[in-house]
Amino acid sequence: MNLLLTLSDATKLLGTVVIRMRMEMLKKIWMRCTLRGVRYSNDYKKLDRIYMLDDPWRMVSPTEQYRFSETSRLILEKFGRVGSLLEIGCGEGHQSLQLRQVCDRLIGLDVSARAVKRARRRRPGSEFLVGDIFSPEVHAQAPFDLVVACEVLYYMNNVPAALRQMRALGRNSLVTYFAGEMETLDPQVLSLPGAASEILEFNGTRWRVAWWRGDQV
Repeated sequence: MNLLLTLSDATKLLGTVVIRMRMEMLKKIWMRCTLRGVRYSNDYKKLDRIYMLDDPWRMVSPTEQYRFSETSRLILEKFGRVGSLLEIGCGEGHQSLQLRQVCDRLIGLDVSARAVKRARRRRPGSEFLVGDIFSPEVHAQAPFDLVVACEVLYYMNNVPAALRQMRALGRNSLVTYFAGEMETLDPQVLSLPGAASEILEFNGTRWRVAWWRGDQV
């Protein structure tokens, strides 16, 4: 009987593993199809559609959690604890949880209404807005002590305009982007007056973190 139970449990476990693997495969296919043509496009509809899935970017993974913690470390190291922080592209609020620890007031911003709804549930003590960096609601609250844009520049169709708007909205700015976008973004970001950067790396994934102060522009 015990042997039969053990075999039954093993069969159920194997079935669960197979289902999870298939779900992950379907999720990857969904993301690949939905993200087609989204780079540097301002395609807000597609970006919102992505959030038909929960955590489409795998923000709970150790890789992303490392990026979150190292980004917060650099904020404290370069700027200290700030009063107000605008998080551009807050998504479902995963990184917002850590960014809230380095500021007194967090305002999250995302073009996806689906994502913002989840962010509000995840971090009820913070304010989250639906829109982009040119939205009047965002401008009305400026200037912010720090404007952060992590892994979102490559979804904007006019990066120079976005960087100018970040400077207009905040006293200081910080961005991150993964290695695959460095060739495109480095010339635009690192040429800003006073820009400095550091490379993060975890399990073969690399990102650039770049920052600049408003008084150096």
